[in-house]
Order: sequence, then structure tokens, then C-alpha cells
Amino acid sequence: MRMRKLAMTLSQLPRHPLKDAALEQYGTDGEVAAKWVASIDMKKPFEEVDGVIDLGAGNGILGIAALLLGAPHAVFVEIDYEVCEVLQESIKSMGFNDRCRIINGDVSDLGDELVHDVVIMNPPWGRQTPKADRPFLLAANRCARSTIHLLHGRGAAHIDPWAEENGWISNRWMEADLPLPATYAHHSRKRGSTEAAMWWLERPAR
Repeated sequence: MRMRKLAMTLSQLPRHPLKDAALEQYGTDGEVAAKWVASIDMKKPFEEVDGVIDLGAGNGILGIAALLLGAPHAVFVEIDYEVCEVLQESIKSMGFNDRCRIINGDVSDLGDELVHDVVIMNPPWGRQTPKADRPFLLAANRCARSTIHLLHGRGAAHIDPWAEENGWISNRWMEADLPLPATYAHHSRKRGSTEAAMWWLERPAR
């Protein structure tokens, strides 16, 4: 799928309700998601992995992008029940029901039994609650067999040390300005952007 078509398809998914600032609920922009996931696919095709786990899935944009690019299966983990309903609508609109599983729950409750080759996520960055991303990092460490793809704030200095401590090879390999429409009361502008970066974490070859 061409990147432009991928971006348009992702941008037309049902919108995230964006109601809980404490959970740092923000939608991932369709064009940014398309560029990021397509770039991953060019280096390591999704059709060659056993499946993808999308942590803090929201409307499912990242996992659905992987499915559109050939991933055979995706598991979406989302704590907010109302958001899960939107996620189900997204999956249905793409005709992916038979290739997906939704887990309505906390990423901290995921055990070692849920494992796929790839975890992809845009977790809370910790701007409302310090270290809000840590449960997502820990869950990814348990659930990813070979690769973690992570979108985070460009200034996140803890990703590389955390990766090294947990036995991952970390590569910060993309950057993007992520559109950030005014969503919550603490936003002072109608529309802005925030600086983001993408990390590619891999387990070392044995």
C-alpha cells in the first residue's frame, strides 16, 4: 500500500473520544503513523512476523497500520471501555475482525503468556503523571519476542538507558512533529504540535 493511501485510510478511522487527561489520551496523527509504520515495514516487513501487540491502542491506528501492511494478527490492549468500542468500530470498518483480538484492561496485568514478535505503542509520555510510561515499557518487555517500536517525546532521555538495562539494543531512528489539537482544559492554544521521536528496540542476536 502506498504511503499516501495508508495515511488517508488511517486518518479516516473513527476518532478517539479523548476524554481522560489523567490517562494522557491523545490520538496519533494519521500521516505520522503512516510514515512511521511504513518505514518500519520497509526495513522489516510486517508480513514476516507472527503478529503485533498494540499497547494503549486507542482507536487502533498503529495496529491497524501494521495489519494493512501485512501483519497476520494484532492484539490491541486498551484500558478504557468506551475507547474499546471505538476500537472495535475501527477494526470492523477495515474488515479485520478475524485477524484481531481486543483486551480491555490495564497493560500492567498482561502476563508472559501474551507474546508476539512485535510490540508497537505510543504510551503516555508522563507529562500529567510522572513515569506514566513505565507500565507500558515493562509490559512491552514481557510481551515482545524480538522488537519494540516506541513513539515518545523527543526529549525522553530514559529510553536508551532503560533499553540497555533490560537487554535491548536501542536505536532512535525517526523524529516527527506530532499535531496536537486542543483537547483538554490545560491546553492554551487551539492547535499546536509536540516534538516526538520513534525508537526501534531489538533483542540482541544469540
